[in-house]
Amino acid sequence: MEESLLPLHETAKTYIAARLVAKLEAFDKEAEKLRKKSPPEELGQLEEKLLDDRNQLQEKYETRAWLTDAAKRAGQISMVTHAPKYTHSDTRSMGILVQESDKDVHAQNYQYFCSASLASLSIDVVGNAAALDVASLLLIKAEGKTLLDEISTGDSSALAAIAESQNQLEEWIEGFSKALNSKELTSGQLSKQLYFPLCDGQYHLISPLYASALSQSMYEKMTSSFFSEAAKNARKAKKTQKFNPFRAVSYPNIAKQSFGGTKPQNISQLNTNRYGQGFLLSCQPPCWQKQGAPPLQAKNSFWREYERRAWKTAKFLQQYLEKIFTQNSTMARREFRAELVDELIDTLLIYAAEVQNLKDHAGWSAASKLSKAEQLWLDPRRGTDDAEFRAEREKNDWQGEIAKQFAAWLNHKISHKSATLYTDDDTFNVWKKLLERKLALLKEDLEVSA
Repeated sequence: MEESLLPLHETAKTYIAARLVAKLEAFDKEAEKLRKKSPPEELGQLEEKLLDDRNQLQEKYETRAWLTDAAKRAGQISMVTHAPKYTHSDTRSMGILVQESDKDVHAQNYQYFCSASLASLSIDVVGNAAALDVASLLLIKAEGKTLLDEISTGDSSALAAIAESQNQLEEWIEGFSKALNSKELTSGQLSKQLYFPLCDGQYHLISPLYASALSQSMYEKMTSSFFSEAAKNARKAKKTQKFNPFRAVSYPNIAKQSFGGTKPQNISQLNTNRYGQGFLLSCQPPCWQKQGAPPLQAKNSFWREYERRAWKTAKFLQQYLEKIFTQNSTMARREFRAELVDELIDTLLIYAAEVQNLKDHAGWSAASKLSKAEQLWLDPRRGTDDAEFRAEREKNDWQGEIAKQFAAWLNHKISHKSATLYTDDDTFNVWKKLLERKLALLKEDLEVSA
């Protein structure tokens, strides 16, 4: 709940008054329906009854009267952070309320994602759904605290400011305290139970509880990354390759759980707020990835693998050039074309770095069918034992040859009868110079020490 700017006792009064307004609106709508249905000769008697019922409703929602009734109903609910009915909706187990004072002060240093690692825990409510209005009262926040915080200490300055006597105050505190899970902890037959072995043949009987507070924190964070305006703008900026200060976050391979079916309120209040949904993060073990092998099979094996990685971008570039080749050249079009070419170059350099990092295949290029320039580029470790190879590589003449090969590959990929404008010698030199510049700038990053 959002924190109120009013004092806590005034916030409580406002909450009760708002409930009265909602009840009166519903009452007046129903009363109007009854008036339309009632015969004229019975309207007088109906009006008297409606007036009496309305007065009784107002008396029921008088601040002190409502608090007295709410204190009596508080025992029908329990404030918890770990709720039982997520594992079985009919269980009679009790949940638990983990408060800040109960948390391990070292928990946030653990490398585990659990409720103890959260800075603050959301309070959930289980029990009679008809008494959830009591829970909402206890969780209203003002002056940096809630009524629940005050009542958990056995004292409440907010309630004291409303009560007309000490006896009434004590009655309220005693009643509301019953919602703090002071009941005896029990585990029902329908709950999951684990026998945890100890020494000397003993064991602990453990009943796992669903961490609703943790699920709430995950739900808020993940839905914000899905649907918030800041997240939407960040994804849009990423798609259009524009700057945005907000980080775009994604959660791959997630799954959804559903609790409570069409009646999520039967599970807990936070489950109702989450529309009965819970998220599961992927906990799959790492998948074995096949180690790469150097391109030995054919003369063009390196460029064939590169084309497998880059064909989508190359195809898009071809379609873009076909679309604009009859239009006037503009700065925006030239820059976008350069961005696409730059993406192709990055893919080329990434693949080259993968080949260069094949530590178990040092010197592999000697038995390959690659061109000399490709051998000098892709097999830097060969120079450790081959002085002639190392000296030739340090001349850097291979950079220009690789740039020519890339330019030739790119011109071939975008060549089309309707795009001949972009495959002339001048354009060929543009592609060549782009890669030469890139290779010169990133040469140190590409070369891996032996």
